[in-house]
Amino acid sequence: MDKIQEIKGYASSLGLTHTRDDLETIIHEAEKAQSSYVEFIQDVFGGEIKYRQNKAKEKRIKEAGFPYKKYLKDFDLDFCQSITRKQLNQLSELTWIDGIYNLILSGPPGVGKTHLAIALAYHACEEGYKVSYTSMQYLMQVLRTCEVDRRSRAKMNRILKSNLLVVDEVGYLPITSVEGNLFFQLISQLQEQTSIIITTNKGFEEWAEFLDDAALATAILDRLSYRCDRIQMSGKSYRLENRKSFLSKNNMKKAEVSN
Repeated sequence: MDKIQEIKGYASSLGLTHTRDDLETIIHEAEKAQSSYVEFIQDVFGGEIKYRQNKAKEKRIKEAGFPYKKYLKDFDLDFCQSITRKQLNQLSELTWIDGIYNLILSGPPGVGKTHLAIALAYHACEEGYKVSYTSMQYLMQVLRTCEVDRRSRAKMNRILKSNLLVVDEVGYLPITSVEGNLFFQLISQLQEQTSIIITTNKGFEEWAEFLDDAALATAILDRLSYRCDRIQMSGKSYRLENRKSFLSKNNMKKAEVSN
């Protein structure tokens, strides 16, 4: 037991956290498998690398700021027929991030824009990319206050270092001319540096309205669409089609009791 504690001390000094914390299990598995010395050392180092990769992935996902988890495997292609299985598979390969291409997902509420955006971004985190998620409303707050607010400054620094930025719900609320100019400056700064996913309920022709500046809308769209795939998503609202009614369920229970 003294030797085990000594080895744990060595592992701790070397920063081998997984080896230190799971040493007894590692030794037991090696004894059960009758591993050679080479296999044992390979398992120790391999386990340490896998542990560090998993911790780094967890950190990337946490720092991305997702409001909730969404997965590509759960995206309902039968419901959302605006995108094919082939297109989804191509997007999941993430080569568009390496090429610094943008995605604009447009369409009415409830057709899967946010699900697809978060699922792609979450997958990118798993694959080693640095990602930032923000709603348009929160991004405006960050842009307005990053000079004076520590949390906003940290979020902005994260955005500027990201391989992928997701800006959700663009166009749902009007923004001021000051905010529009700040948004333009950010898009310009990220051009040729960071891929951007935009989800919006507005067509390109409507951007001038919520930005309240036709020239600014043209300048922003010019930068976003330079290297860009636009996916127009249509159909019924998934949330409305799958809505759950508390009153209906409650009435059903009462009917069951009365029967």
